[in-house]
Amino acid sequence: MSFHPRMYASVQGFEPLCAVRCLSFDQMTIDHWRVRVRAQAGGRYVSMHPRFVFILDGRQLSLTTDRQAAPQICACCYIPGGLEVWGRMAQSGELRHLDLHLSHRRLLQITGPDTPLHRPVFLPEAGVLAGLTALLTEETDRPCRSAQHTERLAEALIVEFFHHARTMTRPYSAQQAAFADVALYVRRNMEQRISVDQLATLSCMSRTGFNREFRAAMGTSPYQWVMQMKIAHAKQLLKQGVPFVQVADATGFADQAHFNRVFKAATGLAPGFWIKEQSSGAVGPNLQDIST
Repeated sequence: MSFHPRMYASVQGFEPLCAVRCLSFDQMTIDHWRVRVRAQAGGRYVSMHPRFVFILDGRQLSLTTDRQAAPQICACCYIPGGLEVWGRMAQSGELRHLDLHLSHRRLLQITGPDTPLHRPVFLPEAGVLAGLTALLTEETDRPCRSAQHTERLAEALIVEFFHHARTMTRPYSAQQAAFADVALYVRRNMEQRISVDQLATLSCMSRTGFNREFRAAMGTSPYQWVMQMKIAHAKQLLKQGVPFVQVADATGFADQAHFNRVFKAATGLAPGFWIKEQSSGAVGPNLQDIST
């Protein structure tokens, strides 16, 4: 079955230098972008599918999932589906990047159930990933391997990405234990409006300290993280045919209109359109790097 990722982007200062070069596989695509960048170019991105971005030629990109938090400098990253990301390039010049888009189901098949896929991962250096990334980039330009061979390389890059991330990330054992309790509390109280103060109290922290530690450990703000969990729960209810108004109640939104706004901001689609596309399996073209 064909797979067509949809990336909603609002960007400024990026000019494509050539057509994007793509490789397509079962529930996965690989895109090689080459663009000209003006100084301080940036944009907002959101995709309904998980994706990996590898910045080529030793360059780095400033990324954040929370505009109130300091951006992180990264050479490569993993972004869960439905998560808004803001990016910025400080210097002008040519920029190339390799993007892997795939369905959540395919990603889970590759990584297994023990890999946390609900939070973003930003890596400041590509390290050992550079070799695999270079092979895949060359394959988009001048294919010389079989499709099956290239697909296995992409799978290996994903597995190695998370292994590399684990070796680079400092332990957060105490915080992770506290945040596990937070996750359990959110799952048990989906129908409630959950405040950051409530979560900070649950974790025995001040609001300021909780925000700081949570962002450091999870890569996003507590509010956005709660919204991600609520939207994920809403998707399951929508797939089961639960009416919109009941989904809004079950996920703690003020009303259906509020739910619709948040859902569209998170996924790029209104709930009704999202359901139709889930049913049809066609999610449209990749709209990444479309300037506005």
